[in-house]
Amino acid sequence: MNPPTTRAALAAGGALLSLGLITGCGEITGLGQPELGDPEEKTYDDVPTLLIVEVDNSSVEIVPDDTEQVRVVRRDSGNAGGDWELTGDTLSLEMTCGAVSDCRVRYQVFVPADTALAVETDNGPVSVSGFTAPVELTSANGTLDVADTTGPLTLTSDNGDMNLTGIGSDTLSAATDNGSIEAVFTAPPTEVEVSTNNGDATVTLPGGPYAVFETVDNGVIDNDLPSDDSSDSTVTARTDNGTITLLTAD
Repeated sequence: MNPPTTRAALAAGGALLSLGLITGCGEITGLGQPELGDPEEKTYDDVPTLLIVEVDNSSVEIVPDDTEQVRVVRRDSGNAGGDWELTGDTLSLEMTCGAVSDCRVRYQVFVPADTALAVETDNGPVSVSGFTAPVELTSANGTLDVADTTGPLTLTSDNGDMNLTGIGSDTLSAATDNGSIEAVFTAPPTEVEVSTNNGDATVTLPGGPYAVFETVDNGVIDNDLPSDDSSDSTVTARTDNGTITLLTAD
């Protein structure tokens, strides 16, 4: 039998070895995210009228660019793998990771501002800004950030939050189960539809009046908009258990 001092030394050595293995393979929780590596880039000359983007466990930022190409920039960490390729009208942005690694992948996609977008993600956040064409975003758990857009917007989420700022779109449809919705318009829209199951929503609109239609189960709809049932500008708010707040912009 090893004496106590030997057993203690062996235990300490084993702990240090385990720590070394964890440090070498990935991030230790609470010590911050690993740095992303150098960027890789791919460019495609054919820009689809509707660009379909499928994202797998990665973050993606889509921004307008003064170009007639699709340009994709990828940065990753933790020996992340995964294909990223534009095939036809579908841009697949994947991420694979070993069982003992901590991987991160961040994509940036640069396309003309008048490109229509249909983006679907599982867990990664999506950021879109500055587009004049229709934008459709679908998320399971990732956050959806939209800014400075004027094209029609359609957003759907299971658990991810939606943050919309500087919206000049004429129409918005936003639906979530458990996530929150924050939307601020800079111009009066013609049609807004907001639907939540358990999540809360706050929509701030300028101008008015609006024809407001409310459907409530156990939730609450707090309407501070100037209202007129005969208005051509409509706001439809539906909630089961959440709270929807409709505010007038200052």
